[in-house]
Amino acid sequence: MALPAGSVFKAGNAVLFDLDDTLADRDLARDRFFAFLLNTYFPDLKPEGAVWSERMDTLCGLDRAGRGSKTAIHDYLFGERPVRPVRPVRPVRPVRPVMPATAFVELMRSRIATYTSWADGAESLLRCLQARKHPMAVVTNGSKFQRDKIEALGASRYFEAELVSGEVGIAKPDPRIFRQALSRLNTAPDRSVYVGDSMEHDIAGARNVGMMTVYIRKGKAENADDALCDLVVADLRELSDLVIGLVEVN
Repeated sequence: MALPAGSVFKAGNAVLFDLDDTLADRDLARDRFFAFLLNTYFPDLKPEGAVWSERMDTLCGLDRAGRGSKTAIHDYLFGERPVRPVRPVRPVRPVRPVMPATAFVELMRSRIATYTSWADGAESLLRCLQARKHPMAVVTNGSKFQRDKIEALGASRYFEAELVSGEVGIAKPDPRIFRQALSRLNTAPDRSVYVGDSMEHDIAGARNVGMMTVYIRKGKAENADDALCDLVVADLRELSDLVIGLVEVN
């Protein structure tokens, strides 16, 4: 059941965040990585050209917002028997020696971490919440590269706790990772809100612990479950404007 933003972000409530596609703009980092690949291995392609655009579209389709197979992306670009593209493109051969798939996966993860930047509205929201003395944490699924993203953003200055599933051995939506974060913030579930973009991993997981939830829709076709969401926003910029507006009204 939807709640007013003022109730969700009541003074003293702890605020916990997802990282990718919530605080961090993973899509932009991914696009920068794919552009690096095409520039480096396929320099004859022109960024303004149709083949470049087709390749970028296919790569993004294979990536599936981080849920796709990185090996499939490697095979599409460099494999002897590449996967079938989303739509046919003219064959273009790489000009540099091709790296093994395992090395490519590591390169993709490390480069995307390096290219990570804040989502629009993220820092203004965090500064506002910090000024209002809200305890804050980030809880993210992933490996050591999630820690690299946090460092690339300089995000630690905002958070009292940072939990990366690969470091703690528990992943969302397991309730234990949410409880561990709440314990580190010394707060209770009913005085806490989780902000994320995955209905399964973020929203359902946090709700199962008894937390309030804010769902970042980001153009997804996935319907927001009213029973699980206290607040639904299109993106972090909308949420930032809502929270800053609460401060200005008060």
